[in-house]
This record gives sequence, structure tokens and C-alpha cells, in this order.
Amino acid sequence: MVFWILVLVVVGLILSAIIGGSRIASNNRKQPKIERIGEVVDKRVDWTEGSSSKTFYITCEFENNERKEIIVRDDKYGLFVVGDKIKVTSQGTWDWVERLVA
Repeated sequence: MVFWILVLVVVGLILSAIIGGSRIASNNRKQPKIERIGEVVDKRVDWTEGSSSKTFYITCEFENNERKEIIVRDDKYGLFVVGDKIKVTSQGTWDWVERLVA
């Protein structure tokens, strides 16, 4: 009996995570895409000691002096250098970064 209760709780948690994630994605798709040109002003890596999990960030500054920190994948992190011009596309909570080559 206890086993089945635990199974139902686990299945419920998994389903709620899937439904919550699909709601966020649906809301993001409804938002307009905004493209801005900026410059990389800083880079950093965040990791928890004793863990192999790392999060890579770049900080960009736009023409209006607004700054935004964006999470990038580890394979893209090394492509950005402080001073690079970048195009940042935002849609809801999603951000894409593209390095602009002169």
C-alpha cells in the first residue's frame, strides 16, 4: 500500500513539472521577439563546490547603458570575449546570444 502511494506521489510530481514547464514555454512563445545589439562587458562561471554542475554567464551592456546577465551553454562560453559585439534576442524568459563578427 505504501509503495503505491509513493509511486502516485512521484508520478504526480513528474506530471506537475511537465505541465509547469509547458505553461512557461507556451507563455514565452506568445511574447514578441526583441533583438538588441550589445557588448560583452564581463564573463563568469558559477559552480557549487563538490559538484560538477557549472553555469556559464556573460554580462552584456546595451546602447542605453542597460546591462543584462545571460546564461550561455558551455560550448558557446569560450567563443565570447570581453569587448565583443553581440546580438541578443529575447522572447519572454528565453535569451539567445549571437556573436557579431565585423
